[in-house]
Amino acid sequence: MRGLRAALAASLALALLAAAPAGAQDRAKSKEIVIGLGAEPRTMLAVTIVDWTTNTQLEHIYDRLLDRDARTFKPKPMLAESWRIVNDTTWEFKLRRGVKFHNGEPFTAQSVKATIDYALDPASKSHFASAAYWGLVKEVQVVDDYTVRFVTKQPWPNLVDSASLTNSLIMPAKALRELGPQKLAQQPIGTGPFKFVEWKRDERLVLERNPDYWQGPADVARVTFRFIPEFSARMAALLSGEIDIMKDVPPHVVEAVERSGRAKLRATVSSRINYLALVNLKPGPMQDVRVRRALNHAVNVEELITQVLKGRATRMCGPLAPANVDYAPAECYKHDPQRAVALLKEAGVDPAKLQLTLDTPSGRYPLDKDVSLAIAAQLGRLGLKVNVVVNEWGTHLDKIKNRKTGDMFFLGWGPALHGQGTVQPLFLADQTYSSYGNNPVLNEKIRRASTLLDPKARAEAYAELQRLIRDEAPWVFLWQQHDLYGVASHIEWTPRADEKVWMYEAKVVAR
Repeated sequence: MRGLRAALAASLALALLAAAPAGAQDRAKSKEIVIGLGAEPRTMLAVTIVDWTTNTQLEHIYDRLLDRDARTFKPKPMLAESWRIVNDTTWEFKLRRGVKFHNGEPFTAQSVKATIDYALDPASKSHFASAAYWGLVKEVQVVDDYTVRFVTKQPWPNLVDSASLTNSLIMPAKALRELGPQKLAQQPIGTGPFKFVEWKRDERLVLERNPDYWQGPADVARVTFRFIPEFSARMAALLSGEIDIMKDVPPHVVEAVERSGRAKLRATVSSRINYLALVNLKPGPMQDVRVRRALNHAVNVEELITQVLKGRATRMCGPLAPANVDYAPAECYKHDPQRAVALLKEAGVDPAKLQLTLDTPSGRYPLDKDVSLAIAAQLGRLGLKVNVVVNEWGTHLDKIKNRKTGDMFFLGWGPALHGQGTVQPLFLADQTYSSYGNNPVLNEKIRRASTLLDPKARAEAYAELQRLIRDEAPWVFLWQQHDLYGVASHIEWTPRADEKVWMYEAKVVAR
């Protein structure tokens, strides 16, 4: 870790000595914003993959059925102007009139139906076909051009919340039918505030302002996403003026950003959670709950927050954080190495002979690789041997969804705003990113909680689920993420706790 920080410090020193490039000044005049991300999108097609990096770029091109209030997270109108419950298994949405896609095609109820039908088609292989997203939809009915109904297989109180997430980015029905998904993936067409210009693989995605956007044109004329995997390189790019916005500024370089005179630090407590998954979906030590509990006692979460993240995180003791509307407190696992060793021996495991593999991304979450290496070091104090495998972000996702990770993997999940959106996709064995499952009792309780319309019954069900999951120890429960953004001085933009990095909300102020 010292070597990494020394290299980072050297990069920052060079950046601070450099003069602000003419490019940054030119961008300010032309109202272009360059955002540095750790990875490129996995696709340009909407409703395909559950991945923040992909969808934060796509939501500039496509609009959601519903938006969210930046402070309360409650759904609010977007492409749908209003919604109502017709009966326990039917929701009706009234759609906005006069909206057009970038190719001139009108937005109608057929657009909504075509998008959801595409997501549910097995041939699409969409992550959003699962029961945690659109899988509970039996049928999308077109009532008229501007009225659409969702008929569900069972009562689904969270449908309106789901419609405010990136699983409801709407595609054009006619273009989807005539051009097909492959061509739309190359030349995406949405109703959003920015139009697609260019995607140069491994380098950048370029978008330009949509002058006919239904909410009015953005102040920003051009948005460029630059793909820079390493934190140190992104920091150097921010401080040298090559990029204007960077997410996940490492906590130990906060002062360098503030002193630079070129960028400001913007911080918010995020709805995203970070955890260490303990994979029990294949034969191995993690199938024993005593081993999983032992690891929770062995990892010193408070030490990781203090020493690695410099206090920029809030500890979690169960699967949900306080930002989640269904959150209920759970008792933390106490850091207790002796108890950890006792549990391992009780499970018939000799700590000195236990060898584990931990998969981690590098550059996706705040100091993700550093955190994973520190966890390995902590487990090493008990005699465990942990091999940390560092993956490029796309590789990391592929290993998780194909069940090819080691015994443990580091991951973040967000925006984690309601219980079903976290519990169902992460604790049912058949879900894309789950590392745990095959527990019939838990499976049935998760299924039941997702159907409850009564708020009190729902709260009680999710409180029980959180206690059960905590006791099952499917993860080492880590923290609620604190988001640190570096933002160029000429950009006016406020980060959101739901991680929506949407440049329609930004302004460029010439200095």
